[in-house]
Amino acid sequence: MINLTLEVFSHLSTVKIAFNNEVGSQHIRLFDDVRSLKYEHDSLYVSLDGITSKYFAAWGSQGFTSGKQYWEVDVDSSWDWAVGVCKDSWTRKDDGILKESNRDNFLLVCVKEDHHYRLWTTIPNNPLYIEKPQGRVGVFLDFDSGSMGFVDVAKRSLLWRYEDSLFTFPVRPFICTGHM
Repeated sequence: MINLTLEVFSHLSTVKIAFNNEVGSQHIRLFDDVRSLKYEHDSLYVSLDGITSKYFAAWGSQGFTSGKQYWEVDVDSSWDWAVGVCKDSWTRKDDGILKESNRDNFLLVCVKEDHHYRLWTTIPNNPLYIEKPQGRVGVFLDFDSGSMGFVDVAKRSLLWRYEDSLFTFPVRPFICTGHM
């Protein structure tokens, strides 16, 4: 079934995305709130400390209001990263990814803790129990259905898919990469 999903991706043309020169300040706590999040589920307890990372964050200069788009982001050399889309108004805020006020960000987030990586989604804030993708992460946006998905390009496998009808407002591509 995953191969059928990826077959749909192969028929799409890749979108070339230009990013604004507006780069997030190194004082924005994009990953700090992920590291301090505690998650408890079936006797599993995860606690990430509040180590601050240095990173580069950028928003696409083009917003999307219709159609289907696909792009890839190379995350291989990054310890911490987030890819996806966000509501246009979030690009002007200095808030962390998981803040209640940021309910319009649809991201796949990876955070390094010691020698391990943890992957999370926003909306809902869920840990993913999968391997960290090596190389490139593909982002598939279907604005008309209000859905999007993330693909491990090297493995040709689906990492996560947001359900239909999640958003009806204009969104911009978002990338953030960093090192501890």
